[in-house]
Amino acid sequence: MMDEPLWTFERFEPGQVFGEIAIEMDSGKRERWQRIYGASPDNRLPSGMLVAAMMEAYIRAIQPRPKGNVHASQMLDFKPVALEWGQTVAVRISCRSKQERKGRYWVDFGAVASSASVEVMSGTIRSIWAA
Repeated sequence: MMDEPLWTFERFEPGQVFGEIAIEMDSGKRERWQRIYGASPDNRLPSGMLVAAMMEAYIRAIQPRPKGNVHASQMLDFKPVALEWGQTVAVRISCRSKQERKGRYWVDFGAVASSASVEVMSGTIRSIWAA
């Protein structure tokens, strides 16, 4: 990854897809989740784990990143689909839009999470990009 060029504002293009990252909702993630939030009475995947998968995919898909980016906001839309621990969530990350305002670089990234080709969540991550 050290040979890859830094992701700067100029490189982003609306509609650009950075790939689909598979995130396994494995026993290690479950154990870490339960240490914080306690055990759940069933095997259903908490919706918060979809957000964690989205963020992991976002960070992994766009590398290397400049230091100093700001996660300004996010908007999420959860679909009425129940997932279970052990399933894999595939998250597609894309650039939705970008603009320079008042000397700052704003980039909206799209995230669509699915499991077994069924969409389970979509969202937008708005970032102030540092470079």
